[in-house]
Amino acid sequence: MISDKSSLASRLGWIVKDTEQAIEQARQSFGRYIEAVDKSELSSSRETCRHLNGVLEILDASGVSMLSREILLLLDALIQDRVENLRAAQEAVAEGLLQLSEYLKHLQEGYADLPVIVLPTLNNLRAARDAELLSEHLIFLPEEGHASDELIGTSEYVALPLEKLQQVSNKLRFFLQKALLGWFRNEQPERMLQAAGKVTDNMIKLNRTRRLRSLWWIASGLADALEHGRLEQGVAVKMLMGRLEREIRHFSEQGEARYEQSLSDELIKNLLYYIGLAENGAVITDKVKAAYHLDLYLPQGETLDELRHYYTTPGRDMWRAVASSVTEELRSLQGVLEAMQDQERQPELLAKLIDRTANLASTLTMLGLSRAAGFTSEWVMELKDRLSGDQVQDLESILQISTHYARLEKVLVEYAETGHDLTDTIFSEAVGNSLTDPSDERSLLRTTLTELSKAQSRMVAFYKEGWAFVCLEEVATSLENISGALTIAGTSELLPLVDTALRYVREDLLANQREPSQDELSIFADVLTLFEASVSARLYQDDYLSLLPIGFAKLRELDHSSDLNLLGEVDLAELEADVDAKKKAKQLIPSTLLQRLRMPIQPALTPA
Repeated sequence: MISDKSSLASRLGWIVKDTEQAIEQARQSFGRYIEAVDKSELSSSRETCRHLNGVLEILDASGVSMLSREILLLLDALIQDRVENLRAAQEAVAEGLLQLSEYLKHLQEGYADLPVIVLPTLNNLRAARDAELLSEHLIFLPEEGHASDELIGTSEYVALPLEKLQQVSNKLRFFLQKALLGWFRNEQPERMLQAAGKVTDNMIKLNRTRRLRSLWWIASGLADALEHGRLEQGVAVKMLMGRLEREIRHFSEQGEARYEQSLSDELIKNLLYYIGLAENGAVITDKVKAAYHLDLYLPQGETLDELRHYYTTPGRDMWRAVASSVTEELRSLQGVLEAMQDQERQPELLAKLIDRTANLASTLTMLGLSRAAGFTSEWVMELKDRLSGDQVQDLESILQISTHYARLEKVLVEYAETGHDLTDTIFSEAVGNSLTDPSDERSLLRTTLTELSKAQSRMVAFYKEGWAFVCLEEVATSLENISGALTIAGTSELLPLVDTALRYVREDLLANQREPSQDELSIFADVLTLFEASVSARLYQDDYLSLLPIGFAKLRELDHSSDLNLLGEVDLAELEADVDAKKKAKQLIPSTLLQRLRMPIQPALTPA
């Protein structure tokens, strides 16, 4: 089972409305207490917070529980007159209630539960009642932190010459391959995972550096979690375990020094992320979780200051409100343009248009839309020239300005919805052509997910109803609809997943009335699951490219299961190269202000 941490946002959704009402009630009572120095209002606020704390404790979110508890303790201290600086204590409670509300909103939007983010607020609350302050190092994993031999439990290191090291590591790689193959086939899985753990334990002893010893200790923790059923054995975890076998090969070929230089932090972060999702109860796993504070902090690839900035910035509702406000201004400017058809009023209206458009450019800059701001500033200069030259604005000139505002409105809609600055895409359209509308793609992707859900449910019916081939006809129809939608949306890199699945269903299973094996069905289900994850990630502007190589690997497995040459018309090597190029290009694109401030933080630890 995956830890309940993975469904925090979902659990919060059930109580968020009542919780927000309780916080507001406590805030109002506390406000009345401050105004009238009325202890009865303070008691009322404290009672509301006591009930609220009980609800939030059940939520199992560390940051929320700590913050709620500290607010309650300070309210107790106020009631009992145990605070020295009354004003500071009152301000700390007010700040705590506000932070609690914002923190809950961010958790509901998908942010990780990181108590370190609210550490300053926690310490303000504790200081107000003269309690010992919390140390940042107690709940924050320092950057570049790696486990010591004392934590790992062994200092043993076996020094071998390169040739002997290659022999030993190749033998360990063979043992790991054998163990993983047995695990994948569900042949004595616990025993196979135990054998995999022995391999990673031995890899610790072949390395001298702290970073590599930590890597293999963390890998042992993952194998331990899987062996004891503390982590769901999904496709991503299996692929990650499979990657360890390749890492042993790289280690064997390069030697320790060169291998450590080539090893990216991504693998370590991937391993830590999945260990962080594991439930407690496996010895090595629990030690890794404790050493890296994973119950409180899953590494996000961000600095502490950046994370705090995210969590103390109002959520996406505020950004949508800002975008809506600017959109209203744009529509108002369109009204000014319509009035400019009265040529006698043009000078007056043009001057007003220049001032308001200049203000608009400044607002766009503050929102992080520098490209749109630049284009708008250019229009301001153009309009000033027209005003100084006493040019009459004909219908075509007014239409040009109106088109600019219409494009800005589209940029803002996308920015508020996704956090992506599509200025260049939208403004690259030639005048007179229809404007690019990314919302069309979102609609197609949502349609794709709906059709995919149908295909998955009918695939289950095909098996459960005793190889009911009529169900496969419906599966094929849904996959065909999906293929058409993706073609329109221009998502060519996703097409091989669905098109190959369609060929498998229609040209193999249906054409031959063939009953697939359990392993085949499992592989096909993995293909659809990875496709679904990729579409969802693209829909919500997350990194979907990292999922595609896993999906392509599953296509190869599906191809091996079929007598048809399913991949005969697909060049997966070329597709993988294209995906890799897109990933590199994406890394070079600087994030916008909105993305940095309010987009939900997903674990930077994507499946290997």
